[in-house]
Amino acid sequence: MQIPVATGNGYVQAFRDLFGSLAETNHAALIPYLLEGVGGNPDLNLADLIHPNAAGQRILAENVWRVLEPILKKDLGKG
Repeated sequence: MQIPVATGNGYVQAFRDLFGSLAETNHAALIPYLLEGVGGNPDLNLADLIHPNAAGQRILAENVWRVLEPILKKDLGKG
């Protein structure tokens, strides 16, 4: 999760660190920024500039797969 930098006062970093800490505490995978490569790019979002279009969704899937694939390979190797 990320929030706009404009909030200032160290809140952005604290917000980001919270999710990292929760993931570590709970032994959970973390996708640092799901919208990496998509957020803010008008060519990859619908007209509202918030929701990814089909091309943006493909990039989101790649962002998730980059984190998920090693976990699945590790877990499948245990069987």
